[in-house]
Amino acid sequence: MMTMTRPEVAAPVELLTSQQVAERLAMSVRTLWRLVAAGRFPQPIRYNRKLVRWKSTDVDRYIESLS
Repeated sequence: MMTMTRPEVAAPVELLTSQQVAERLAMSVRTLWRLVAAGRFPQPIRYNRKLVRWKSTDVDRYIESLS
């Protein structure tokens, strides 16, 4: 009998609001946006003018780069 193997499915990427990112980084939302504007923090995904989200993996990578 052949065993069927399932292909690996990547875990879905969690999307974070600016408030959630700011809380993870222990800073204000305004400071977060200043870092984005200065090019010192990854750009968010923009769905429209008001709806923006960051990938949790991008935030985690940024935190690791601070070490």
